[in-house]
Amino acid sequence: MNDTLVAFAVLAWLAYLASRLLARHHLPELVAFLIVGALLGPSGPPFMQLIDEPSLIALRPVTEVALAVLMFVIGERVSVRALRAARWTLTTGVIQFALSAVAVFWVTSRLGADRPVALVLGALAGAGAPMTIAHIVTSVRARGSYPTGIVGTHAVSDALATTTFAAVLPIALLLSDEAADIGGALVNFVQLGIGGAVLGLILGWFISRLGFQIETSGELLLFVLVHIVIAWTVAGFAEISLPLAALVAGATAATLSPQAFSVRLFRTIKTIEQPLYLLFFALAGASIHLSDVPKVGLVGVAYIVVRVAAKIVGGLAGGLTGGLGWRRSFRLGVNLTPQAGVAVGLAVLASERLSDVGSDAGVEAATVVLGGVVLFELIGPLFVARDLRDWSSEEDDTGSAPEEFELPARVLVAAPVPVELPEWLIDQAARWRSSLVVLMPGERDEPHAAQIGERCGSRDVDFEFRSLRNESFTGAVVRSRSQHQADLVVLFAPRPPAGASRLVLLPSERIARQLPVPVLTFPLNLPESDQPPRPRRLPWQSPGRGE
Repeated sequence: MNDTLVAFAVLAWLAYLASRLLARHHLPELVAFLIVGALLGPSGPPFMQLIDEPSLIALRPVTEVALAVLMFVIGERVSVRALRAARWTLTTGVIQFALSAVAVFWVTSRLGADRPVALVLGALAGAGAPMTIAHIVTSVRARGSYPTGIVGTHAVSDALATTTFAAVLPIALLLSDEAADIGGALVNFVQLGIGGAVLGLILGWFISRLGFQIETSGELLLFVLVHIVIAWTVAGFAEISLPLAALVAGATAATLSPQAFSVRLFRTIKTIEQPLYLLFFALAGASIHLSDVPKVGLVGVAYIVVRVAAKIVGGLAGGLTGGLGWRRSFRLGVNLTPQAGVAVGLAVLASERLSDVGSDAGVEAATVVLGGVVLFELIGPLFVARDLRDWSSEEDDTGSAPEEFELPARVLVAAPVPVELPEWLIDQAARWRSSLVVLMPGERDEPHAAQIGERCGSRDVDFEFRSLRNESFTGAVVRSRSQHQADLVVLFAPRPPAGASRLVLLPSERIARQLPVPVLTFPLNLPESDQPPRPRRLPWQSPGRGE
């Protein structure tokens, strides 16, 4: 095991160096991960082989957990909020998947492929590569509904492919083995398709209901990872699809959670996204058998050509339906051609299940799919990265913001001592139609709180006063923001004392690091002597105001 970890450490280091070299030439890091993995894996040149088959088998649990975490993050792209942001995502995903599945099945069967082979190829043809596209979107810093929609379309494709494969595999088993029973076929369908969806719904609901109570990002990340490992254990025991379960869990958590917590949840998980990409794709590259490419034959060539054509036609139809325009819709179809992850796992599963009944159909189908994946993964990301860069430059040229920002529905205003709220803050809340939650010492009926209530009432601003008790100011702000789901926090924090060490974080800095929402901090001069609490004037207020 030590030799395996050392070999993987060297593989990861070389993959990272290669990704930095490609980044200088504006090429996706993902290509470097795959190439280095393929060259240093079992199918690479003999003098370069660093990772052998036993090492890949030993690291398989780590790879599967990494895949599950990444699929959970991608689930955010197919939540109800994401589908509403890019309405063409769902329609495009369904159209291009149906065209790919039907066209590949019909053409390969016409070319002489056995029915089980054609069925498996048809079910896997529509699968996409959401992790590949998500990584490219991150690396080129593309923003807006179009990049989000592309990732969402690939995620929809993977969900449909997993469900369709769960329905098709039992049929392929029946066609390959006359002794196979229908009951066993139904059990396979329930395990692969329905079981994965149910596990994902339960996991997503559990995270959305309990996760928002966790205040620190580190504990929230640990909470999610622990439950994904539990899901991996359950999926292995029940023989259900872990990628589908993780995808559904992410979509469920993003849909059921309040928007503020959903943003914080996925932002926290994305802090480990980059190492997981390197881990998964470097090992995925090592798993690629380059020798399979020449073995695909006529059926393999037809699979590649027909799949690309169906993706382009499906993307064109879905994009035009969603109002993207001809040029953008055509590029959308090209961006749907990469394939990896789920397709590889399902192809290997088909090979194992069909081999158990003495059929070579699974091996033939897996060879075709894996050969196509090599081409799709090494060439497809280049086109996607170029298109997304063109999209970003077009957005910059038009001067429009590629990302839409929502106005804060609720603003938390906090201060360690009673202060007078500035007029501009209340006026801005009135323009935004936001409600204010004020957290400071005192009671609701005291003069300073009553004055804030009068000013908010005169401008038709919803106002709620929360008394700051004998507790940590940092903890009270973090708890109140989570409790009230504030979208913006305004702090009136004390200035650092003269000669204070900057090695120690101020309360306002600790709060800003713990919160997933914007934090505006304004200086506050505290009294030098102990006096009864009274409203403090802010630096820009005139001496006579509020007295």
